[in-house]
Amino acid sequence: MTSNTEALRRRSNAVLDGKETPPTDDETSSSSSSESEAPSHIEQSKPRTSSASDNATTESAPENHSLYSTSGSKMIQHVLPWLGLAVWPLMLFLPLLLNHTSKCHYSTLFPRTWYTIHGELWLDKSVEEGGIWEWGSSSDKPLRHPLGLSLGISAVAIGHVFLLAYFRLHQQQVLGNTTPVQRRGVAEYVYLTALKSHLSQPGGFLLLGLYLTITWVFDMLPPSYYSFGGGIQYTRVALCLICQDFAQFVMHRVEHVSHPKVYRISHKPHHKFTNPKLFDAFDGSVPDTAIMILIPLFITAHVVRDCNVWTYMAFGSSYANWLTLIHSETTFPWEPLFRSLGLGTAADHHVHHKFFKYNFGHTFMWFDWIAGTYRNPKDVWGKEFNVGV
Repeated sequence: MTSNTEALRRRSNAVLDGKETPPTDDETSSSSSSESEAPSHIEQSKPRTSSASDNATTESAPENHSLYSTSGSKMIQHVLPWLGLAVWPLMLFLPLLLNHTSKCHYSTLFPRTWYTIHGELWLDKSVEEGGIWEWGSSSDKPLRHPLGLSLGISAVAIGHVFLLAYFRLHQQQVLGNTTPVQRRGVAEYVYLTALKSHLSQPGGFLLLGLYLTITWVFDMLPPSYYSFGGGIQYTRVALCLICQDFAQFVMHRVEHVSHPKVYRISHKPHHKFTNPKLFDAFDGSVPDTAIMILIPLFITAHVVRDCNVWTYMAFGSSYANWLTLIHSETTFPWEPLFRSLGLGTAADHHVHHKFFKYNFGHTFMWFDWIAGTYRNPKDVWGKEFNVGV
């Protein structure tokens, strides 16, 4: 008992002096026991000491998130401009809709007398031809029913709506940055005013519509063109585009090299645009459209004589809209690929508008290659044209 009292006295003095002696064995065991018996929730409530690995994980999380965001953004920026490729199949929207959907199939939408020459009783659908326009026909020369004509014009119009919608997004750089073809930049214009002028040109869609009406209704096309049988004949669409461009190449060349008076009356009004924009595509004279577009169209119809009505629609929409695209003031993502294949691009056609004596083709550059009149836009990169167009 005396020894215990002495130990307590020594410890009290140490505390009062600010010193503490090492605990005895009994004290150590007692302390350890009390700590081991502490409730688990007290241990969990203690602040957690962060280790180096924890800090590394915490710091790397935002970096990984940023990395994923950056890579995803880059991928979107790379893919987004290529969405414009959808404009090409959308040019064929109406013939595809009326041929390949059950609810909108032409046979369910229109009376059979409108698209069969023999009326309701004729059962040979494989060789159906366009119906006779009964109330507008005479016994000597029957008029063709305007159903095919109306659908053809509608196909071009609907395809053009898709093109204009895409071009507006492209022009506003919603789908990515754009590059003007020429170094002097894009000519300023009011979009709606230019659009109105584009659609109302007498030498453009109005004259084309008149040509299509006369040749269709008065039965001036090969018989197969009035047939609703089958679907789009894609090889014939390609042949029509090639034949049309060859004939147009020849007529275009003639306009340039023939008598100056012919050039002044016909093609010169279109060449006032040395830095053209998309809405200048059909801004020319009536003689120019007749010589360089309508005559080649008539020739093409009588060279490629086995097209059906759907092929004729697909060709017409593809041609009219492609002719519009090559007048664009800015380039499109697909142009390097097109140029490598000899397909017409905006930069190719800008060469013609800028220098006059090169690139007389429109949808194809093949005939310029053969004739030695092709000039690659790369030849004027960094000079008149921006690099990379």
